[in-house]
Amino acid sequence: MFINEYTMTRKRYDKWSVPKFWKSGPMFFIWCFIFIIGTLSWIYFNTITVPLRWKTVCAFLVFISVYRGVFFKWMHADKTFRVTRGQYFNGKNWTCKVIIGEKNITLYINNKLNNKVDWKDINRFEEAKSYYKLASGDQNEGVMLDKDSFTEGDSEQFKTWMQEHHPDIPYGPIHPAYDK
Repeated sequence: MFINEYTMTRKRYDKWSVPKFWKSGPMFFIWCFIFIIGTLSWIYFNTITVPLRWKTVCAFLVFISVYRGVFFKWMHADKTFRVTRGQYFNGKNWTCKVIIGEKNITLYINNKLNNKVDWKDINRFEEAKSYYKLASGDQNEGVMLDKDSFTEGDSEQFKTWMQEHHPDIPYGPIHPAYDK
């Protein structure tokens, strides 16, 4: 049996839920392309006589591309964290305790039973630099385990145990955008 306990803070939430924007996929490159087109057009329109609305359109494209390409996912995660903390935890960070047993995984939040997950519901065991993810469903959901927060066992023992006791659950690295 393994026990993993940690306090969910804004920094940890970011680490686990916000991808590195430069590794977040093809949309980032589309926003970069729009940024370049907007900037070059803005520079070009400043050298010739065009109505102000075209310069404004270019400035708007630059603004939107920076916002969507760099800041949007981070700002969305920040809002989600603040709303969750405000609605369910009176504006305070919450403690998470994950007990990994032979038959299931039990999750406690602020020392109250929150959920039980059967091993049959876990479809992937993913590893990042500082945490493990036992993915379920469409792999956007899962049980998160901080490597430095094991109170019974440790991260290497857990990894070995998973590979020995659950070889049917595929092991692999987490998506590079989330490898923090």
